[in-house]
Amino acid sequence: MKGKLILLILLFLSGSCIAQNVTGIWRGYFYSGYGFYKQTYKYEVQINQLSNKSLDGVTYSYKTTVFYGKATLTGIYFPATKHVVIRELKLVELKISDQSEPCLMTCELDYSKAGSTEILQGTFSSIKSKDKSDCGSGDVYLERVTESDFTKEDFLKKIPPPKTVVPQKNTEPVPATVSKDKLKELQASLGLPQDGVIGPKSMAAIKARVPGFSGNPAEMDSSAIDKLIQDIKKSNAAAVKKVIVTPPPVVKKVPETPVKDTTVKIIAPQVVPQQQKEIVKKIIPSAPDVIKKRDNNVVKTIVTNSTDIKILLYDNGEIDGDTVTVYHNNELMAFKKGLSGTPITLSVKADAVNNRHEFVMVADNLGSIPPNTALMVIYTGGKRYELFLSTDNSKNAEVIIEYQPN
Repeated sequence: MKGKLILLILLFLSGSCIAQNVTGIWRGYFYSGYGFYKQTYKYEVQINQLSNKSLDGVTYSYKTTVFYGKATLTGIYFPATKHVVIRELKLVELKISDQSEPCLMTCELDYSKAGSTEILQGTFSSIKSKDKSDCGSGDVYLERVTESDFTKEDFLKKIPPPKTVVPQKNTEPVPATVSKDKLKELQASLGLPQDGVIGPKSMAAIKARVPGFSGNPAEMDSSAIDKLIQDIKKSNAAAVKKVIVTPPPVVKKVPETPVKDTTVKIIAPQVVPQQQKEIVKKIIPSAPDVIKKRDNNVVKTIVTNSTDIKILLYDNGEIDGDTVTVYHNNELMAFKKGLSGTPITLSVKADAVNNRHEFVMVADNLGSIPPNTALMVIYTGGKRYELFLSTDNSKNAEVIIEYQPN
């Protein structure tokens, strides 16, 4: 039984590891807009998961296999949350009408499983490939498939077929089991409830009475159980002989002497609520020159009822060496950080007194493809916000978050 249990556990863990690898072909659809303006497209993603959980591969956006756009991708997979981020870098093939304008997508997907079907599902945002302006957002649904509507990438051709694990039959002899009545007799000698099941409590009691015992009563024969019971009874008798009744010690009463109270009492001054607010209110420093001398375009003002604010910054498009500096209420929060597929993570706590939080993103350079652009993802109040920020040597991008408790 033990061998079978270990084998089942290994099979389960093996299945879990396979499910957590997203390498393969995923096909489904994405759509944006609603009602009359709703547009639906087919979507195929070929993913190569690397050893550090980063991703590369290609995507196909298409109505048919004749008219389509193929793009390279980068991304990352978070096994703990089964979350996948996919960002299209650049178009490598394009077959569309002259009136259409290609876009590059960023997908935030979650892995799940329905029976034998593996699913990646979530949302996307997009920018135009030429000027990087907003190109819409919507929902994505993909399922893992074995064949491509186009051509398999080389990394998919190298994947070996999964090995079939055949459970081995247990050929070890099964020991004879002792009757429950004999086990109940053993439990009675230990002073335990007699249910005929030798669990951890019974084993602990046996080892306390018979040091060095290492067997399992359930696998012993009746004669061995009888001998064990005799050893336990001898141990019980020896323990009774060791009990010596001694009179309680005589405690002499010592007269109490008064002790002088040397405690120093400090009376704290009373503080009215207005004074308390002034104590915890943070003083916002004056703005640095890079904020004073550049235009600060307010991209969005968000109102939240949560004290927790989390911000993720990604490169919005092809990773071209953009670096940014971020200020929070005129205080430096991130200095010359490079934008890439791995987010720059910022966290802030709000409260009723410090309720206004201004974030200013400053371009340190313009990268190889001006201007300096970023995707800002904000999590607060159970909501997710996606903002596209564009900065250069003359203008900054500002986002304001106001905390208003319920």
